Amino acid sequence: MLINDPVYIGIDTSNYTTSAAAADKDGNVIASVRKLLDVKQGEKGLRQSDALFQHWKTLPDLLEPLLKEYRGRIAAVCAASRPRPAEGSYMPVFTAGTNIGRTIAAALGAEYMETSHQEAHFYAASYGTDIDHTKPVLMAHLSGGTLEFIHKNGTDYSIVFKTDDISYGQLLDRLGTDLGYPFPAGKYIDEAALRMALKAPKCPFKCVFMTESGLNLSGLETSLRMAEKTFGVDELSYFAMLRISESFVKAAELLKEKYSVSQVLVSGGVACSEFLREYCRPYGYIFGQKQFCADNAAGEALIAWHNTCR
Repeated sequence: MLINDPVYIGIDTSNYTTSAAAADKDGNVIASVRKLLDVKQGEKGLRQSDALFQHWKTLPDLLEPLLKEYRGRIAAVCAASRPRPAEGSYMPVFTAGTNIGRTIAAALGAEYMETSHQEAHFYAASYGTDIDHTKPVLMAHLSGGTLEFIHKNGTDYSIVFKTDDISYGQLLDRLGTDLGYPFPAGKYIDEAALRMALKAPKCPFKCVFMTESGLNLSGLETSLRMAEKTFGVDELSYFAMLRISESFVKAAELLKEKYSVSQVLVSGGVACSEFLREYCRPYGYIFGQKQFCADNAAGEALIAWHNTCR
């Protein structure tokens, strides 16, 4: 379908966010809307069936304005169909986005394509940065349920380092809800950690246990939660973010040397942390814009543009 001024639509229905976006013919993100799924106070997550239901309720509200605004110009629709670019990768929540994406594309006579949530994170986080897509990139995907370093070389994505138990996001959410913060708790812990960073108290907890291929956070989580009556909220938040940041840099530097990669891109909701960004500043890692680090559909829109226009 030939369109003089085409627009490319992206859809993402992840574990905790419904999102839609649009990119123009030059690869600029011209619209990006998202809504966090509702998690009841005190709860630490959602069942897939509950998340899927909320996606179906939210998608029309997010997509209707985009479809009206860009009617007659939509050339392609891209939806995330799975968590990772790997065989067997699957989560039911993504069927909401793929089903409505296919329907929209068929109704408009537009091209339809699918990608993975992780690939979309890479494209969204690299938007507006100096990342050179023609060279290898070490991408850190740090979200509520994921802690992975991916070595990207062209179209090849290989997981080269990961958590062996829980992710940074899970640690922060579990600790945060214990401390009385709403879910997801990461931003509240980050704010508290920044307040305490001015005092920089000595951390009494051991560094995160790490090997060449992964790390373990359960020990740190147990220590932090056992100390909830000993230390204040801001102190525990600071200790958590300090040990997380230390382990992240240690892993990144190890992998940069091992794979001879100079570009490190950090994405995912945890990448929005100001504490982590400030701690990593001396190392030159590239963090995506905050609105494009957390779950969003800009990556899918950019992939639709890239695959259609290349």
